[in-house]
Amino acid sequence: MKKTFREISFDEFKEFTESCPTKSYMQSPQMFKRYQKTGRECYLLGAFLDEKLVVVGIASNIYERYGHKIFTFSRGPLADFKKHEKEFYYFLDETKKYLKPKHGIVLQISPSLLIPNAPKDFAAKLKTHGFKYLGEYEQVKWTYAIDFSKIENLPPVEAPKQKSPTLSPDISPESEQILTRSFRRDHRYTIKYATERYGIKLRELAPSEYSILLKLLEESGRQHGFVPRDQKFFEQMADAFGSEVSAVVAELPDGTPIAAAFFILYGDEVIYLSSGLSREHKKLGGPHLIQSAMIKYAYANGFKKYNFWGTNPDPENGVYKFKQGFHGEVEEFVGTFAAPLSPLGTIYLKKLRPAEHRDLT
Repeated sequence: MKKTFREISFDEFKEFTESCPTKSYMQSPQMFKRYQKTGRECYLLGAFLDEKLVVVGIASNIYERYGHKIFTFSRGPLADFKKHEKEFYYFLDETKKYLKPKHGIVLQISPSLLIPNAPKDFAAKLKTHGFKYLGEYEQVKWTYAIDFSKIENLPPVEAPKQKSPTLSPDISPESEQILTRSFRRDHRYTIKYATERYGIKLRELAPSEYSILLKLLEESGRQHGFVPRDQKFFEQMADAFGSEVSAVVAELPDGTPIAAAFFILYGDEVIYLSSGLSREHKKLGGPHLIQSAMIKYAYANGFKKYNFWGTNPDPENGVYKFKQGFHGEVEEFVGTFAAPLSPLGTIYLKKLRPAEHRDLT
């Protein structure tokens, strides 16, 4: 069977992503449109087996200095690894040839591939194709997720033609009880007190109100020592994904915002991407209430998974313990790999420090 490689059309990419078993919002038609609109250099690439498209990816330029570029497949490339592992390696070899004349010096990949599903000796095979293992670098390696099919006695839900509203999902009392019963006891009490004792209400933010989210993110950033994404990022995501994003704020009865979070609703999962919290009101249960509501939304609308996204699976880590209270599971991805495209790229990778940059957009 003949293998070929070329730049593909938007429609070819869209059709493939809709049926591919490995999905990621970072390798989506929506994200490609966002890159184009924001001026990021990016290419839709594909490998064919005879006439069938079997591997695809958005290769984007994430770092450039003096004309030298680092390209990445954020959470990609996408493929059915059980059927087309050989074509995946072929795709990488051809991509390197394609990007080198475009002044690429390094190619990074971080497939949306969990370790239990990875081909045998995956890292060793990638090494023979010139890729160095970077671990958790360009993308988070560990996520925390709830698989609804694993909750005992919880009836499966077919995805409805019309999704129910974000904060008032169509869910039976019996299913809601089973779902929330799986939460840790202290989480259940906190959620109950948030509404009954403190009168906290939830509402969805319009993009024009994202400054509320940003203010809470900045407060959390100062407290925990991280730099949050800026408001423009969330506005761009809302523009690109439309109804497939949601920003939710928890407010006191007087309208004071105490917590907010941003979500991606893509493919088979709802992804909790970012959140902020008022330190003054951190014990009132705003984050618990938001998470509970979005978990119910994900289940009621036929999503297979609720994904808390990046986590540090350390029993002493406070954020990890918070996520554990909703009784999901740690998922480990294969991580990030990088290959030099030039002698300069070889030097760069030898001196690379994983903290130098992280592209999580």
